[in-house]
Formats: sequence, structure tokens, C-alpha cells
Amino acid sequence: MQQPAAKVRVKRGTAQQHLLDSAQQLFAQRGYRGTTTKDIAQNAGVSENLIFRYFNSKSELMLASVVNPLFATLQRFADDWRRNDTLRAQPHQEIVHRFVAEVVDLIDSHHGLTRAILNVLVERPPDFDTATIGRQFAEVLQGMGPEMGEFLSRRELTSTNPGLVLRMGIISAITNVVLLPESYGEGEQPPSKAVIVDELTNFVVYGLQPVPPKT
Repeated sequence: MQQPAAKVRVKRGTAQQHLLDSAQQLFAQRGYRGTTTKDIAQNAGVSENLIFRYFNSKSELMLASVVNPLFATLQRFADDWRRNDTLRAQPHQEIVHRFVAEVVDLIDSHHGLTRAILNVLVERPPDFDTATIGRQFAEVLQGMGPEMGEFLSRRELTSTNPGLVLRMGIISAITNVVLLPESYGEGEQPPSKAVIVDELTNFVVYGLQPVPPKT
């Protein structure tokens, strides 16, 4: 007969962080619908009732463990980018390459969180307000829009909607990091991060060249 797994001894005052770490791990591995509060509690080594001392629901735990940490990281990235005046003075291809590379690195280092959020957006579970994700994403991008508009106009690159260009660039980086490897079959070698960055840079730079006038 299989013996039950031994409970992890949780130090006083650390239970909430154990729950956040456990939820983050399981949501990334199994998705939102595939993870129960019982699973999270067992993985954290605490009772399920303890979850509801800190969080009102599974959806609130998802926000606290996955959504909020990832968007806080994205916000720090956006703030750092806006303050980097030296970089913005470089040739536009170098700027785009650096921007794409940093976004790709950021998403790759938080791969599990990003996948968990994408799963929620696809699944749209009835007990989770997916609009919350959109609002946080919009807040992060809002401060970057003016810099994108200035960047495009100073270099006479075509775009009637800098905010759209910014969103498409970041979302392309996110989906390529998370989903591109899944498009390769057994025995096929997915491209490296460096190759992804180079190709995305070319796609953005040459896609932003001025449109020739119609004859």
C-alpha cells in the first residue's frame, strides 16, 4: 500500500509565501482549470483551509501568484527603458534589436508565468476576470506609447498607430518565446533565442520602412 507523502514543515510566518510559490508552480504546469486549491495546499505542505485565510478564491490566488508578479516585472522593464536616453540615441535597428532581445529574455526567464496567463486567456474560466489581465497590460504599455511615437517620427518610420506597433511587437515576442517551440515536430530543432531576436528585429525594422507612394 502506498504511503501518503510526508507533510512539509512550514515555518511560522512563511505559509503565505509557500502558497504563492506553490500556486505559481502548479498554475504554470497544469493551467488554471487543471489546478485545485487542494493541489496547491498539498504542494505547499499546508491545509487547504489556510489558503482562504489569505485569499478569497482561487482566482485571487492566481492574480497574486502569477498575474501581478509578471506585470510588476514588465512595469520595471518599461520604467527602465523609458529612462535609457543613451540607448534611444542609437540607430533605430540597434534600438529595435535591443528592445526585442530584452523582451525575449524577460519572457523566457518567466516562461511558466507567461504560459499560465496565456492559458487563462485561452480558457477564459468563468470564475476568473480575464479583463484584469488586459487592464494591467494596458497600464504597462500606456507609459511607453509616447516614446514609441517619438521614436517612429524622429526616424521617419511609417506608423499611424504607435501604440498598436508597440503592442504587436511585445505580443509577437511573447508568443514566439512561448509557442514557437511547440510548432516544431519530433526531430526538428527549434530556433535559438538569438535567432528569434534577429528575425523579429528584421520583421519589425523592415516592416516599418516608409510605404512607397502609390502611382
